[in-house]
Amino acid sequence: MRRACSLLAVWVLAAAVAGAQDPARKAPSPPYTMATYQLVALKPGPEAPRLGNTTEGNKVVQAHVMYMYKLAGEGTYAAAGPLLDGLEISGVIVVKATPERTKEIVAEDPAVKAGMFTADAISFMAPEGWFGQWAPFGKFEKVFFGFLVNGPDRGQDAETAKRLQAEHLAYMEGQANEGKLVVAGPITTAGERRGIVVYRVADEAEARKRGEGDPMIKAGRLALELHPWQVPIGALPVTGK
Repeated sequence: MRRACSLLAVWVLAAAVAGAQDPARKAPSPPYTMATYQLVALKPGPEAPRLGNTTEGNKVVQAHVMYMYKLAGEGTYAAAGPLLDGLEISGVIVVKATPERTKEIVAEDPAVKAGMFTADAISFMAPEGWFGQWAPFGKFEKVFFGFLVNGPDRGQDAETAKRLQAEHLAYMEGQANEGKLVVAGPITTAGERRGIVVYRVADEAEARKRGEGDPMIKAGRLALELHPWQVPIGALPVTGK
């Protein structure tokens, strides 16, 4: 699907001008205190076709980006950026707030108010203090964001499912210890999507290979929906020993 607004162009242009920098903030060490975050998915809204690639639309996008950085500075937005594959979801935002407060915050986003985007939110869990301070606008990195969704074979017996869950957690810990898996956590809102993962690797092929090496995915109990994701440097930590 063609992206109906210039959000991607704005972020990509800034990244090209500024150049990427290596993130430096180390992830917190275990044991972790888990916290609930909200994951907001932005999708093209009813006014997106009219506003796309116009002067008015560009102004809306600029106001949208300024709003995100404002909330990041206040400690409310933990990570945000466009998905670069131009599919159903235009971008995702990780919010440190309750579901009710997240709904209020997102409703005040200039791009949502203008009808350029619609927003859906789900809750997920990740370690508290996991996300960091964003670098100034224009300093981005590309990572690979994935939804773990119900797979084609969830008919395992309880004992097998328990074993696969333990192997799944051990596999993710191993990926984090290698410095490749930088965010992971279960989705607590009911639905087909069961968790999220974010890989910091060289390319999508490596991200997909690592994701699909998960015992839960190999067994068919889960499946991976993968997207390239552009985020401000510093938002996501450095993992690994």
